[in-house]
Amino acid sequence: MAQTAIVTGSLVDNDDKSAMVGATVTLVSLKDSTIKYRITSDNNGSFTFSGIALDTFTLKISSVGYSKMRQTVVVDSTIKNLGTIDLFKSGKELADVVVVAQAPPVTQKGDTIQYSASQYKVNPDANAQDLITKMPGITVDQSGTVTAHGDQVKSVTVDGKKFYGDDATAALQNLPADIIDKIQVFDKLSDQAAFTGFDDGNSVRAINIVTKANMRNGQFGRLFAGYGTDGKYNAGGNVNFFNKDRRISLVGLFNNINQQNFSSQDLLGFSNSGGGGRGGGGQRPGSSSAPQIGQQSGISATNAFGINYSDMWGKKLTVQGSYFFNNSNVNNDQVSSTQYFLSDTSNQFVNQHTTSRTKNFNHRINLRFDYMFDSANLLTITPVLSFQNNHSNTGTTGNTFSSAMHSISDTTANNTLANASGYNINNNILFRHAFAKKGRTISFNFGTVLSKNDGNNTQQTFTQYYRDSININDSTQNFYTNTTSNGYQLTGNAAYTEPIGKKGQLQLNYTSGYTKNNANTGFFQYDSATKAYSNLDTTFSNKFENTVTTQSPGVSYRIGDKNNMLAVGVSYLNTLLSSNQQFPVDTSIKNRSFNNVLPNLMWRKKLSNNATLRVLYRGTTVVPTISQLQNVANISNGLFVTIGNPLLKQQTTNTLSTRYTFTNTKKSTSFFANVYLQQISNYIGSSTFIAAKDSTLSNNVVLKAGSQLTKPVNLDGYLSLRSFFTYGLPLSFIKSTVNLNAGFSLSAIPGIVNNVNTISNNFAYTGGVVIASNISQYIDFTLSYSGTYNVIQPQQNKNYFSQTIGIKFNLLDKKGWFFNNDLSNQSYSGLSAGFNQSYWLWNVAAGKKFFKKQNGELKLSVFDLLNQNQSIVRTVTGTYIEDDQNLVLKQYAMLTFTYTLKSFGTPPPAKGGRGGGYQRQGPPGGGGPGF
Repeated sequence: MAQTAIVTGSLVDNDDKSAMVGATVTLVSLKDSTIKYRITSDNNGSFTFSGIALDTFTLKISSVGYSKMRQTVVVDSTIKNLGTIDLFKSGKELADVVVVAQAPPVTQKGDTIQYSASQYKVNPDANAQDLITKMPGITVDQSGTVTAHGDQVKSVTVDGKKFYGDDATAALQNLPADIIDKIQVFDKLSDQAAFTGFDDGNSVRAINIVTKANMRNGQFGRLFAGYGTDGKYNAGGNVNFFNKDRRISLVGLFNNINQQNFSSQDLLGFSNSGGGGRGGGGQRPGSSSAPQIGQQSGISATNAFGINYSDMWGKKLTVQGSYFFNNSNVNNDQVSSTQYFLSDTSNQFVNQHTTSRTKNFNHRINLRFDYMFDSANLLTITPVLSFQNNHSNTGTTGNTFSSAMHSISDTTANNTLANASGYNINNNILFRHAFAKKGRTISFNFGTVLSKNDGNNTQQTFTQYYRDSININDSTQNFYTNTTSNGYQLTGNAAYTEPIGKKGQLQLNYTSGYTKNNANTGFFQYDSATKAYSNLDTTFSNKFENTVTTQSPGVSYRIGDKNNMLAVGVSYLNTLLSSNQQFPVDTSIKNRSFNNVLPNLMWRKKLSNNATLRVLYRGTTVVPTISQLQNVANISNGLFVTIGNPLLKQQTTNTLSTRYTFTNTKKSTSFFANVYLQQISNYIGSSTFIAAKDSTLSNNVVLKAGSQLTKPVNLDGYLSLRSFFTYGLPLSFIKSTVNLNAGFSLSAIPGIVNNVNTISNNFAYTGGVVIASNISQYIDFTLSYSGTYNVIQPQQNKNYFSQTIGIKFNLLDKKGWFFNNDLSNQSYSGLSAGFNQSYWLWNVAAGKKFFKKQNGELKLSVFDLLNQNQSIVRTVTGTYIEDDQNLVLKQYAMLTFTYTLKSFGTPPPAKGGRGGGYQRQGPPGGGGPGF
């Protein structure tokens, strides 16, 4: 094993020789500047690093109000005592006022963008989400989805540790802004990729919240309860206990006003279903995780509780974990208008009205164990367990008509009762070893996934069919379905890295995977004689099994340093896809083999002290899901019949992204530019057949005139381009910042309608501006505008425009009186008839803070003062455009009491030096050895 050392020392004020508490002490290797060890001095001003490699380092020490200190340290023995180090005050003292340089609002460190929280003024009650919305390039939409520099943020950590798993919403809405020192935005690599330094394609956009050093030891949080008109209520809060390495956080929320401070996991695919019943999928068994979704359409009552925990158990084991429960009861009333593209001159239109009642229960457990055997060996185990139950009652009415306004069908009743439950158990084991030779490493990763979904539904439908608006046929359906799907997945990966020369490194890796899924469906027709669902219909029943086996060796090489780095690699991927249908017809497709050569490239260049350019290319594949492969018709909506395609091929995606970053710390300006280009071969799209007359399909399914049959097919021609640009600068004359943003996107989505290949060409032009105040905590305002112009199917002139204007301000005086205002206007034009709307949403609140520290608050708020709130959504695909209008919360008033808890002690002593040669400080995902 590589020999390591302990480095100790103590810090004092040069004037009065008092201990320097909470100073930041950093060791940076002179040979490899990405090898860093960082801690803070304890209550006695002392610091201790352990597990330090024998090497030559630059010692950096900084503390607010003191000049930075830097010196070279040679660690040549197992115990290195640096003695007592004096720190000197910076700035010039004038009448007890110390002039200290302010931190720049935005800086860049390699691929990390860092925002200084102190440069963005918010009111005392603001949370982390309120804070980041003032930062250039970061936006939060109405559902709580966070986007940073054009990419959705999928992970938020606090001081480098997970907070409620990967739930970004939970972290940002439950941490107060006043404990935050910095916000860091970066691309978070997987644990194995962070160790090797080679991106494995699993990186996600992430935010790391760095808390203030003097607020890492104490208790803080807020509790609230409110009651309003029409029985509206809202109660909950969060409490955090930070004590050295131990951090415990509790959060709860109970309301019926659509408030949600978390993301739900959708194991069962209900977030993908719509009123039109086109369906098609849901989460497949065997996938590694379920999608996280924000606030859903309709009016919801929510009950949620969560706990987050992290601590050091002994000197070698770090434990992180969280549990989250949520229950939502959602009522929705949706009106939709859909237009299907039959040709350049002919279309089909569908109008529907859907009412739904949904109850959903989620349990989510995230755990992480890091065991450090020694400075060269680390074992990480990350179990994730998710459970879901869902119960829904849906009723739909609608009609279908042609371009000539002739009625095709009229559904007067479509009622569905559905129940479903499922779980997903995911575990990952990673072992990392660093050899004595710097840059030589080996790591092994093994993952398992076990999942199961069970469901049943009862459906009754009555439909009238027309020809030239004359009723020719009536159809009644009454059936019960019972579905079970389960699966498991095994994956393994080994990676070995070897230094090549002074600035080069080679990686050899091998990945293997095996996935098996089963799906069984029993379809029972109603028997009026027995008054039970006892007639098994073999036409729509199914037993299906699918397996996927992958083998992928790869090699990568990179060269350069932190200022200029090039990495290139290539992997060979062999995929074997087998399926076996046992019922209703015994058919099997064995070992369909797909072979791909998948290159990857990453180039990072520091153009100047202020500018960085990064270019990334990667080839990937996606295998079809089990629901897409099953050759059994789904007639849950007789007007929109779906069927799988067992001959589907995997799709291959080529992605090219370019990111340019510019920050001028002297002028406090910043500019970010991102461009993404994606091309897909064998794109899994849709082929839609619209019957001109009653038609019998090959499996004896009768498709009524005007009804649609859709199945997935492989198509070429998919292309998308997306760009995002933002520029931020200060407006000193009003003590504010202005953020300008713009973007352009295009997509070419292939499809097939009535055996004719189509391409849906869509263009979008976006622009916006945000003016955010930086005056003080007593005066906080934000002015915003965003607009989007969409060009869809240019030959059919389906263009539409949407824009949002917002005015927010919070006023607070020193006696505790406050006033909050949130006024926005949303307008649409170019949508379907009845959907072109312009409305104002005006929320106001006023109240008083009291008690000695103003930690008590009584607030009267009014939601939707003008009673105009609405919800309109447009969906665009390769074959149709759909406009939806959903039930929304209307005007109400509420009186709320809030109590804020804040109690902080002195900064706790930190334990440094964990991680030996491969632990990197700063945001997770920093480079590997040598870079």
